Amino acid sequence: MPKLFQALNDLWDGFVDWLETIGEDILTSIKPLALQIAKRGGMALVAAAQDAVQAIEQSAGLSGRQKFEAAQKAVIASLEAQGVPIVLNAINGAIEAAVANMKAS
Repeated sequence: MPKLFQALNDLWDGFVDWLETIGEDILTSIKPLALQIAKRGGMALVAAAQDAVQAIEQSAGLSGRQKFEAAQKAVIASLEAQGVPIVLNAINGAIEAAVANMKAS
């Protein structure tokens, strides 16, 4: 087997292993949110959420709820500036994903 095909095969096997550890029920429950984020803002939404979460995490003295609300306002402002439609459940999901991603790093 050529090296490229072996590398792709290894990558696929790793992906399948990762899916098995997460569990089908969890993936099934988050798939609609992931699709909503993809359809209702895509990478512009993901980038805006990541930027907002990183910036607001540095704010001292804010509660978790205050940080979330500030991130939500920042994401909305960013999307409006880009002409991207505002869909709150997609924005909220992208913010939560950005927080989880930051905590996992």
